[in-house]
Amino acid sequence: MLTGIHLLNFKSFSDQKLNLLPMTLLAGLNNSGKSSVIQALRMLWKWSEMGDPTLSGHGSLKEMKNKGAAVSEPMTVSCFFKKYQTEMKVEFTDSGQFKLNACEKSIPNLPFMSYVSADRWGPRVSLLMFTGSGDLSHVGKHGEYAIDFLSRHERDISPPLLCHPKAEGDTLEYNVRAWLEEISPNVKFKHGTDPQRDMAFTSIDGFRPTNTGFGLSYTLPVIIALLGMAAEWEDKEKQKAKTELGTLVLLENPEAHLHPKGQTSIGRLIALAAASGVQVIVETHSDHLMDGIRIAVKEGKLSPDMTAFHYVTLDKNGFTIVESPKIQSNGKLDYWPKGFFDQTMQNRAILARR
Repeated sequence: MLTGIHLLNFKSFSDQKLNLLPMTLLAGLNNSGKSSVIQALRMLWKWSEMGDPTLSGHGSLKEMKNKGAAVSEPMTVSCFFKKYQTEMKVEFTDSGQFKLNACEKSIPNLPFMSYVSADRWGPRVSLLMFTGSGDLSHVGKHGEYAIDFLSRHERDISPPLLCHPKAEGDTLEYNVRAWLEEISPNVKFKHGTDPQRDMAFTSIDGFRPTNTGFGLSYTLPVIIALLGMAAEWEDKEKQKAKTELGTLVLLENPEAHLHPKGQTSIGRLIALAAASGVQVIVETHSDHLMDGIRIAVKEGKLSPDMTAFHYVTLDKNGFTIVESPKIQSNGKLDYWPKGFFDQTMQNRAILARR
């Protein structure tokens, strides 16, 4: 499990270390550094798997260096795990040239990771089937493989905490349906694949997704990623590897297009997944989602010691500042940073004035 990340001269982070727990929530104003934490983790995983940390569409490593750093200062992303540390270091010359240096401590196999970006595919007539080499162990960053993943893993067994009380059984299939129904009561969800065309498809209440709202299509990959990573996989060899290496789910704005009750339900699902052994790092703008996590802590479903909240802002020089209030067993925070999900209270105070 990841226990921390240290960002040195990486984008808006001049020198910051964040503790990472089974459930880590990143909040803050737009463009303050939340996504950069997730980007740094994705770069490390890509470097481990492919030997190249650059991500499509994000430019070169040189573009990611903190603008306040001296030309020759290095840019470093260090990740800390329970049993080891790994580091990705980019060294710069005075002329601005750079080279990537791997830490001498070679990276062992990292945890299974599923990243679901804010840029998810909305309602579509069809989704993709995974045609790459190896097994499918993630839903795709846009959620494009969510239905293919579900079809392959539908008989996997969900852990007790994630078995929805209204689910017809303990399999992944039944629990995906039940959690969808919590967000949209009585919704009828069906799915299938067409291997000859490498396509997957869904229907909602008998309609194609393009004839339904955005909420369910946007939320489905999030639900499948959380439940799928927590489930006991039918493939015993893969399950053994997953147990040994651990699992990590990175989520960006899982609350998108959901009503407040649905956002709270997703927060609760995130908390239960973390309590079931999946490490979840979530970026959010939703106080309802955060409340779902806080309620799970108050109900004793998730230990406060397994939860980290980080609120990021920018100082006058454009560098990221991190405040980390701690959640207590009653679901309350030990202090409430200014600007941290307090807009509702501010609005109500204005409306209450005579």
